[in-house]
Amino acid sequence: AASLSRLKLTHEPPAVNTVLVKSCFSAAPSALFPVARVHCIGRNYAAHAAEMGDDPKKSSPFFFQKPTSAVVDTSATSDVTTIAMPRFTSNLHFEAELVLAVGRASDGPVPIPSALEYISGVGVGCDLTRRDLQNEAKEKRRPWDDSKGFDESAPVGGLVDIAADQNPSNRWWWSDSTVLSLTVNGVKKQETGTKKMIWNPAEIIHHISTRHNLRPGDLIFTGTPEGVGALSLGDEVVVRL
Repeated sequence: AASLSRLKLTHEPPAVNTVLVKSCFSAAPSALFPVARVHCIGRNYAAHAAEMGDDPKKSSPFFFQKPTSAVVDTSATSDVTTIAMPRFTSNLHFEAELVLAVGRASDGPVPIPSALEYISGVGVGCDLTRRDLQNEAKEKRRPWDDSKGFDESAPVGGLVDIAADQNPSNRWWWSDSTVLSLTVNGVKKQETGTKKMIWNPAEIIHHISTRHNLRPGDLIFTGTPEGVGALSLGDEVVVRL
């Protein structure tokens, strides 16, 4: 199973932007996954779309990106990973997500039947969002960059290597029993089956590849379920799959 290590918010600014995520993609226990880009899909669970006041029955998915400076490798320590409370917000929200790691490059659109062959690893992440800035951007019909793309806004747990086993029956991360959950200070806030996604992982990969060629090192945040909420200084967040 994949698990995001504990997070705690503080006032301390980041010393160095993290652009590497530890993984088990090779036999070496210290293997690293160099992050190229972070793709995110919006409103990919119907119940979350509804709680955000949106219609879950959209005709096509929509995406946004985060910079590599958003990535924090929470598997680098067995203790709490501390990140800074971002500036210019009074309403920072958590969003638990299944994260896919791309291991192959594409040249043009990837067909849905073969899309999962491009995924080398899976994990969990937390899409931290300055909700007040996002709401303002939506009202003014502006991009979401300020609300989503700030430093340390994409904590990611250690990735689980799936490159060597593409058997559909072994996709433990995409089964009827797979549960994605998030707790804050030990209190459960989000929990859902990953198969409740509107657009499944293969469809997400296909749609991203119609817009951008995939690169090894791309991370894909696949959307959050209902139950998102605000965080305060000192809160500890745990995401599990």
